[in-house]
Amino acid sequence: MQPTPYDLTFSMFGIPVRVIAWFWLTAVILGFSSIELGPEFLLAWVAIVFVSILVHELGHALMAAAFGYPPRILLYHFGGLAMYTPGYNYSQLRSILISLAGPGAGFLLAGLIYLLVRSGTFQFANGCLLMGFIVLQAIHVNLWWGLINLLPVLPLDGGNICRDVCTSINPRQGERWATIIALITAIGVAAYAFQAKETYIAILFGFMAYQNYEMLQRRY
Repeated sequence: MQPTPYDLTFSMFGIPVRVIAWFWLTAVILGFSSIELGPEFLLAWVAIVFVSILVHELGHALMAAAFGYPPRILLYHFGGLAMYTPGYNYSQLRSILISLAGPGAGFLLAGLIYLLVRSGTFQFANGCLLMGFIVLQAIHVNLWWGLINLLPVLPLDGGNICRDVCTSINPRQGERWATIIALITAIGVAAYAFQAKETYIAILFGFMAYQNYEMLQRRY
């Protein structure tokens, strides 16, 4: 994606981060119902989505950097991307570890928030509806986003892990296997989400189903 004047750019731990304007719009659309509680709840939702997806991508990026692959992060309308150039010592195991590091970072953040709540750290906010909303949504988003990403659908983390496992079993047919698994899973999730009136998930997985179908047609 080409940079625009509306992008937010900064660096964390030496890793370049770019956030495009569509990211903020998508976050607002996804959480717009929270405005019924007050505009501060919608702002809190957008902040939670931003921090959660950034932490997820930082997990990938920091693991890649630990292996010596300089990373960069992009947050856009479909979530986030941690991009890096593999080095000479790249392997399927390292690829799997980098893929797992994203959901792992989100799970750790959710666990940390849960432990802080259990320890009574947020007792000062007892009775505060906004704080309760922030805590509940922060745990929910990090768990939900991590689990969604572990589904075996390319280009999600789970899809990349599935591809690495399949190609390690059969280097010639592994990518094809992984793409077929991704297509079947994406269709199933999109159909379920459509039935459950989860529009964003239905659109997201419908788009990924189309991507994987196109890949099968083009390559195989």
